[in-house]
Amino acid sequence: MKRTAIENLLKWNQTSDVRPVLITGSKGVGKTYLAYDFAKAFFKNYYYINFEHNSIVREIFKAKDPFLISTRLLEHFHLDTDESNQSPLQEDRVLILDEIGNHPEAIQILTSLQYTGQFPKIIAISSYPIKKEELGLFYHIPIYPMQFDEFLVAMSRDWYVEIIRTHYDTNKKIPHIVHKELLALHNLYLQVGGMPGIVNEYLSFNNTINIFEQHSLLLGTYQHYLSLINSDSQALKMNQVLNCLPLQLMKNNKKFQYRLIRKGTTHSMYKDAIYRLSEQNYLIPSYKITSEELSNISSIIGDDRLNVNEITSFKLYSSDVGLLNTQFAKQLKQPYDKTTRKALLENYVGVSLLSNAYPNMFWESESTAKVDFILVRDGVIIPIEIFTDKNTRSKSISVLKKFIDFPYSIKISEKNFDYSNNVKYIPYYASFCL
Repeated sequence: MKRTAIENLLKWNQTSDVRPVLITGSKGVGKTYLAYDFAKAFFKNYYYINFEHNSIVREIFKAKDPFLISTRLLEHFHLDTDESNQSPLQEDRVLILDEIGNHPEAIQILTSLQYTGQFPKIIAISSYPIKKEELGLFYHIPIYPMQFDEFLVAMSRDWYVEIIRTHYDTNKKIPHIVHKELLALHNLYLQVGGMPGIVNEYLSFNNTINIFEQHSLLLGTYQHYLSLINSDSQALKMNQVLNCLPLQLMKNNKKFQYRLIRKGTTHSMYKDAIYRLSEQNYLIPSYKITSEELSNISSIIGDDRLNVNEITSFKLYSSDVGLLNTQFAKQLKQPYDKTTRKALLENYVGVSLLSNAYPNMFWESESTAKVDFILVRDGVIIPIEIFTDKNTRSKSISVLKKFIDFPYSIKISEKNFDYSNNVKYIPYYASFCL
């Protein structure tokens, strides 16, 4: 199951960047599989440790001397000391340290450990958030659920990916029969989602009969994991936020409302829980940008002001559209109404933007004009609107134009590729190209 993130690992391995790799992401996104698959393909010798399940290794890393840790690791893996000093063997060796995030002693000493020479290549993995001041010590690779292009590759339809990218660049329509098949595959993706284990479950049985159960099990794993790494009160709040997500997104106004958690809740009570969930990629916040802030949007992004402390008006999306679909299915009968389908499509686009390293933002006027996403590329604003069918009529873009200039807008719908009147039309399945 090929992941596009493997290109980042290849780049790291082929350049002079000697920092350890740090792969981050929520449970179930395929971090360990990616690291292990890469290690098997490009290294003769690979050694794996899981900090969650191995108390002996946690003791090893409590030492503050990297040379002592290195020696103890050699003993742990039963490596001959003399043989380990042979350069060819060292250069063909990689150490994988899984779930290292909640062991700060190990995080802080990895760079020094690498310089001892016994393990010149180190890949660390964490589901737990790493402090921003520590990320600079690593070659950081964030991992998200599989996007639609990766889903197509897993479905053995990888030739479609290049076709989509080409038509995205040229704005030329895809043949109608191909367009219809891609829309059908995209609807399947909205149901299955992008968690690799669940995609594999679908491929194994070639039907969706077990997908609902698999999503439910993963959501239960999230709740259990949050209770393990947080205080009881904080874990309760985080799980309450996760559980109320469908209610938040089934509304016409999808902005997060604390009263839907329970009566009497406030921003100050839950902002830390929301921040931690977003930090660990269980949720994706999309922050409201006011009309006055549009001209200063690059500074807002650059100053890292997109957080629940700085901006109190926001939407929350699920980290995976398949998980959200299952949460909806527990409460609603299918087919979904337009409001619920719009929520799924928004969620899908939000994850696509995050995977391409764009922050999630939206804009609303004081009246009724709404733009689902504000994309900032090279300092230029590109508004994005999402529609539930082929009807893409909207006045919101013309209202936004009164506040800020932009070269063109993007409309995402069932319609085929096109470009007219400074509007780029793209079908749902091309959102990974944004």
